[in-house]
Formats: sequence, structure tokens, C-alpha cells
Amino acid sequence: MKLPEFVCILWALLVNLSSGATLDDTPMSKVLQMLSDFQAKTISQGVESQKVYEEFAEFCEDRAKVLSFQIKTQKAELAELKASIDEQDSLANSLDEKLGDLSEETATAEGDLKKATEIRAKEAKDFAAEEKELKQIISALTRAIAILEREMQKGGASMLQVQNAGSLAQALAIMVQASMFSTADASQLTGLIQNAQKSGDDETDASMEAPDAANYKGHSQGIIDTLQELKDKAEAQLDAARTTETNALHEFELLALGLKDQIKFGDVEIAKTKTGMATSGEKKSTAEGDLATTSTSLQADIQELAELHHDCMSKAEEFTAETNSRAEELKAIAAAKKVLQETTGGAEKISYDFQQVSLLQVAATSPESGAFKALLFVRNLAHKHKVPALALLAKRMASAVRASNGAGEDIFAKVKGLITDMIAKLEDEAAGDASKKAFL
Repeated sequence: MKLPEFVCILWALLVNLSSGATLDDTPMSKVLQMLSDFQAKTISQGVESQKVYEEFAEFCEDRAKVLSFQIKTQKAELAELKASIDEQDSLANSLDEKLGDLSEETATAEGDLKKATEIRAKEAKDFAAEEKELKQIISALTRAIAILEREMQKGGASMLQVQNAGSLAQALAIMVQASMFSTADASQLTGLIQNAQKSGDDETDASMEAPDAANYKGHSQGIIDTLQELKDKAEAQLDAARTTETNALHEFELLALGLKDQIKFGDVEIAKTKTGMATSGEKKSTAEGDLATTSTSLQADIQELAELHHDCMSKAEEFTAETNSRAEELKAIAAAKKVLQETTGGAEKISYDFQQVSLLQVAATSPESGAFKALLFVRNLAHKHKVPALALLAKRMASAVRASNGAGEDIFAKVKGLITDMIAKLEDEAAGDASKKAFL
């Protein structure tokens, strides 16, 4: 028989004595009933504890599932947010590089357009001056040719002087003196002739030689031919200048159109790129905010899951220990009841057997008293199960009963004190055994 069983029996006996009840012809019937009540109460507590634990275990399982799902989801969100941030960083770098290229290209196009416009303005200015000058020359030559042809038909002194002129320049000077030609026209034509001489125009130089008198008519016609040739050259030069101007203007317009389109397209692309960079920055900022929030939430869920696991495991260990303890308690109660039932079955015989030397020593105590029957029960229990501690308790109880007969002391108080001390001693021994087993 194990110590917990004796403890249960002694506790029941102590409670029975404390309640003031007397032990009748079936000495431990009330003790047995009390143990049965303890047993039923312990079983009921076990059922209630099981129900509470199952509800708690279900809560642990459900909450752990929720937290695990949240942690898994948040980890996936963190991975997506980090990827999004990296993507926006890459996009921002690409857009920044693109913006630099576009700005450089646009600035180059603007510079080229500015230079082309300046060149075009200078070309237009030069053409205008050249065209004006050539028009004036052509007009002067036209008037000079017309005057010479008219004067040739009239003859006269002035025409004679023109024919005798040593050069075309002298002829023009004579025409000015004769009021046939304006000074401005003469100066312009003279300048033209001088330019022709500088350019090495042999034909012009030959035409400026004075003809013989016999060839007067041919000489006059030679002057006109020379002027006509100059006029033709001036007109050809004007046509060429106008053609060049037209072509240059057309080329400039094409170039300017292309550069303007390039600048326009560049400005549009720059605006788009800046908008893209701003949008990318906003997305990155939002993702970083979400990343911080999700990280905080994830850490909180991880910590809560760890605490939940710790609490649930602690509760499970407590429940297991409680269940084991309750099982041991029920086993001890059942064993105690069995012992009591076996002991009670031979109580009358044993009571007569023990009314010998030892019990005669307490003869002053009525055999029907509660203390006597408690003493008899403990000695019977010690004798049957060979428990030295119970034999010692019985001996001490007998001594207490003998001492109380003459002194008139409260025998129940002494007996209860002895039983209480024995219970404490047995519990200490049980605790010591448990510690030793745990250590081993």
C-alpha cells in the first residue's frame, strides 16, 4: 500500500473525528462515504477541468492558425513590397538617366536651331543687299543701253565724244557731262567695270579699248554690247543669288522644322519622364510606408504567436500535471476505500484480539468511544499492511489515550494532533520520493 492511500485514509479519519461523529458498529462507514464523496467531487472537477482545457486548447489551435496565416501573408507582402521598392529604384534611375539624355539632346537641338537661325538671318541679309545692288546695276545698265541706242540714232557732238572715248569709263563720264546719264548710275557702272577688271575679265578689257575712226559704228556697238554683256551677267548673277537664297531658305525651313519637332518631342518626353519619376517616387514612398507598417505588424504577430505557444504549452503541462495528480488522487482514494472495506470487514474480530495487553492499558477508555475505535482502526491498519509509521502512530495514540484518562484532557484534540502530524510526515516522505525520482 502506497503512502497517498494512507494519507487519504488518515485525512478521512481526521475529518470524521473533527466533525464530532462517533464510530458505530461499522466504524469507517462514514469515512468510506466521505472518501466516496471526495472521489465523486474529484471526478467532477476532472470533467470540468477537461472541458475548460479543451475549450482553451481549441482557442490555442484557432488563434495559432490565424496568426500563422497572418504571418505567412505578411511575409509574402514584405517580399512584394521590397521587390516593388527595388523596381521603383531601378525605374527611377532609368528615368533619371533618360531625363539627362533628353535634356542634353533638347539643349543641343535648341543650340543648333539658334545657330541655324542666325546663319539664315545673315544669309537673308546678304542676299537682300546683293539683290538690291544687282537690281540697281541692271536698272542702270538698262538705262545706259537705251540712251546709247537712242543717241546713236541721233548722232551729235555728245555721241561723237562718246565714240572718241578711250575707255568705257571715259564714255560713261562723257555721258554724265552730257546729262545723258546720272552721276549715281555712272558711279555704279564704273564700280562694276572696275570689279570686272580686278577679276581678270579679258573681254571687258578689250571692249574698253578706243576703236579706230573708220570703225566708229562698230565701236559704238561694242560699247552697247559690253554693257549688254554686263547686264546679262548681272541678271544671271541675280538669278543665281535668288536660286541660292530659295534653296538656302528651303533647307533652313526643313532643318528648323526637324529641330523644332525634335525640341517639341523632347519637351513632351521630358514632361512624361518627370511625371514618371514623380509617380515612381510616390509609389516607392507608399511601399516604404506599407513596408514599415507590415514589418511592425509581422513582429507583433510573431511575438504574439510565441507568447501564445508558451502560454498554451504551459497550460498543457499544468493540465497534464493536474490530470496525473488527479488520477493518482483517485487511485489513492480507490485504494484507501479498498483498504477500509477490507479492514472494516474484520473489525469486530480484530477489536477482540487487540483487547489484550496493549488495549488493557487503555481500559479506562470506553471501547465504544470514538478515540478507542480510532486507535483500534489505526493499529489494525498497521498490523495488516505492515506499515511502521502507522504502528508508531497507534502507539502514540494509545499513550495519548492513557495520559488523558487521568488528567481529564481532551482526548480527541490529542488524537487529531497525532493524526495531523502523521499526515504531514507521510506527505513529506511522498514529496521526498517524488523529488528523488525526478532527480534520477
